[in-house]
Amino acid sequence: MIYDYYKEQNKRNYIRWLVVILTLVSLFMVLGLFFSIFTEYIQIYEIGKRFTSVFWINFNVKLVVQLSSFLIVFFIFFISTIIIRANMLARDPSHEILKRIMPILLLSFIISFVASTFIRDTVYNRFLLFANALPFNKTDPIFNQDIGYYIFQRPFLISLVESILGVWIFQTLYTFILYIIFYSGIGFRSTSDIIHEKGIVLHNLINIIVLFLIKASTYRFESESILYSTIGEVVGAGYTDINVWLRYYRIAPILLIAIVITTIILLFRAKIKYSILTIAIFPVAWIIVLFIAGMVQTLIVSPNEVAVEQPYLKHNIDYTRAAYNLENIIEKEFPVKNDLTMQDIAQNRVTIDNIRITDFPATLTVLNQLQGIRNYYRFTDTDIATYNINGSPTAVFVGARELYKENLDESAKTYINKKFRFTHGFGVVMNPINKITEQGHPDFIIKNIPPKSADGVPQVAQPRIYFGELTNDYVIVNAKNQKELDYSEGQDDVEFVYDGKAGIKLNFINRMIFALKYGDLRMLVSGYITPESKILLNRNILKRVQRVAPFLEYDDDPYIVITGDGKLKWIIDIYTTSNYYPYSQSIGNINYIRNSAKAVVDAYDGTVEFYITDRSDPIINVYNNIYPDLFNKDKLPEDMAQHIRYPEQLFKIQAQIFRKYHMTNPVAFYNKADLWEISQEKYRGQSKNVDPYYNLMKLPDISTREELVLMIPYTLVKKENMVSWLAVRSEGDSYGQMVLYKFPKGINVYGTMQIENRIDSNPDISRELSLWDQGGSSVIRGNLLVIPINNSLLYVEPIYITAANESSLPEVKRIVVAYGDQIVMEPTLERALNVLFGGAQPVVPSKGESVTDIIERALKTFQDVKAYTRENDWENFGKAFKQLDDIMDILQERKTEIQ
Repeated sequence: MIYDYYKEQNKRNYIRWLVVILTLVSLFMVLGLFFSIFTEYIQIYEIGKRFTSVFWINFNVKLVVQLSSFLIVFFIFFISTIIIRANMLARDPSHEILKRIMPILLLSFIISFVASTFIRDTVYNRFLLFANALPFNKTDPIFNQDIGYYIFQRPFLISLVESILGVWIFQTLYTFILYIIFYSGIGFRSTSDIIHEKGIVLHNLINIIVLFLIKASTYRFESESILYSTIGEVVGAGYTDINVWLRYYRIAPILLIAIVITTIILLFRAKIKYSILTIAIFPVAWIIVLFIAGMVQTLIVSPNEVAVEQPYLKHNIDYTRAAYNLENIIEKEFPVKNDLTMQDIAQNRVTIDNIRITDFPATLTVLNQLQGIRNYYRFTDTDIATYNINGSPTAVFVGARELYKENLDESAKTYINKKFRFTHGFGVVMNPINKITEQGHPDFIIKNIPPKSADGVPQVAQPRIYFGELTNDYVIVNAKNQKELDYSEGQDDVEFVYDGKAGIKLNFINRMIFALKYGDLRMLVSGYITPESKILLNRNILKRVQRVAPFLEYDDDPYIVITGDGKLKWIIDIYTTSNYYPYSQSIGNINYIRNSAKAVVDAYDGTVEFYITDRSDPIINVYNNIYPDLFNKDKLPEDMAQHIRYPEQLFKIQAQIFRKYHMTNPVAFYNKADLWEISQEKYRGQSKNVDPYYNLMKLPDISTREELVLMIPYTLVKKENMVSWLAVRSEGDSYGQMVLYKFPKGINVYGTMQIENRIDSNPDISRELSLWDQGGSSVIRGNLLVIPINNSLLYVEPIYITAANESSLPEVKRIVVAYGDQIVMEPTLERALNVLFGGAQPVVPSKGESVTDIIERALKTFQDVKAYTRENDWENFGKAFKQLDDIMDILQERKTEIQ
């Protein structure tokens, strides 16, 4: 008796401790969840109060989805477990575990919580798109349903059915396994009480029946999945999909239901063998259909594929072009005449003056060595934009000087320095893409710390960069007795106290929260922190916008611009994508993309704004309906809009797809008769695809003035001659408009690799490059650019020389220019053009040329005079000097305009 008493007491103590532990675990889970939700909310609030509406919309939908799915799953598992308990207690009424209801509740709770969390994360975003769906006003050619159904509604319905199917599969296995466990524990040997055995069989049988019925409901989606098929040459539904698989998917649910009913009847008649054979009909039927599909593909489709698949190939072409926004490309013939004169050069001075002769990697290297100023500053990128400089549109590189704490000396990596002292980068550097110094370095027109702008160049009023691409940590500003380092002047430090909008004040509660979040106990005890101090979070601009709107896709190459009032702001291109567009070719994990919005982040105070730039995109309009406070109702401000450019990342995707999908004739498409490749070049010793590049130029037969375009050349597959070039515009209402220029098929147009080979085979150029590429120096061949002017093509490639050590600076020493069958290498682009086109350019001003332009030409010509003098080139010296004299005469005639 005493033993039984202590045994009972121990059992009760064990249960009490179990309850205590479960209660504590549940409490910590709830507190952890609350902490996570609160910190997420307060961070979004700091970015922008109105963005908290996005948080609450998502939170409420997640909560409703999780609660409803939890209750449904809990009901299913609880009822199933109660039935198991009842069936098993009928066998063994004394079973201890089965007699207790608490384990059943606990087990059902855990299963339901895990399942509902999974369902929440899978379903909630798709539900929002489903509930706010908009039409594309374009239907698929097989089921005649609007594309919006496939993008917004079908994914949610599939996830819903799959969630139910997954839960029921687990519940079926769970039921069966518990019966096995309890069956073994009870020692179920007697068959006298057939009623309870029937109860067990019936329970499992009902589970299987429901499972098959749920599976039958999925065949609607299976039939629609043929729109994403990849059988044969067709992306999307082809002949075999339509004539075999679609028919199978339509009869499969009927067959499945018939098998279920027949199996039930046979089981109740105890014909186990026949019921198993009946169930086997379904997989056998699938195998038969698979065999038939293979035979149809082999015997009917393959021998005459192009004729049989022609209508489906047409669907694939049309829908892929629509999905990648390639259906409205303007196509133009480009009759290459190569009949340029110096007069043509003069009339296209803006284009000529903006030909890029500096490369990205070399420019970045020079930026870091000449303009990094201090070891803790770093330029990670430099981006092209256009600015009006002295009244002329000019393409420039702009790079942000960001703080890079990893380069601090180890002794300087103290807590105070990292969190309070070194908090921000400082300023930008700007250089025209077409100008270099006498040393061959970029010609900086904004430089140094504090930034100094040349005449006519935008002034930077607020140079401090607290939010950027390298700002991956948090910092604390407005600290007591500790100012921030602005910049150093010799041995003295210029200090600053942050007064921007960003940050969360560190009152005691917030100090506790963020000390816990970041595991930073020093935040709690630091005497530098007061209630007026602020912590700056989410300073990486990509993570900052993702914190607000994680459902959008962001370009990984933000670029910085100088606004009209001298502020620095980052522009991030936003994409809407999908992989559910019918009949569309996939690239990566998408088959639809639009550049439908842009995010703007202030580099100083972290202010974020989202702007819709393409209201024709249904996806961005759906998100605008879901989150009405997310997007700014105004257009992108003009002082930023004038500097935007079409994103290179998107253009690469479109250009890659267009290689094949420029062919709209299904027969030519199938035969790959006109398949293109991205042109190749030799760059830094390797052959590679030409990257898209920006040009400030007039598009032939399209534009009346120079504009920033992004372009790329094509060659035929396995051929090197160029067949076309594709350009996309970046300005105003023409933003995103693509233009394809196709060369006549009867003539040879040199491709970029052919020009590279001609450079290699030119004895004078090859000899000079070989001489430079020795004695501790290296020759770097820059990007080869193709520049269309009128009906001619110029090929321009800078030649860099650099010493063979890490601290060397690449210097542009020569410019190679090819035109027609001629190729020259000269110290300057202007000199190369003079050599190619037979002397100095005409001095007769082109129509509308201003006095400022003439003065600029005089300065350029004077530089030529000096260059020819240094090189003892007296013939061209005489021509240039005569040109300078003529220009001065013109200025004399127009001196009243100068005055």
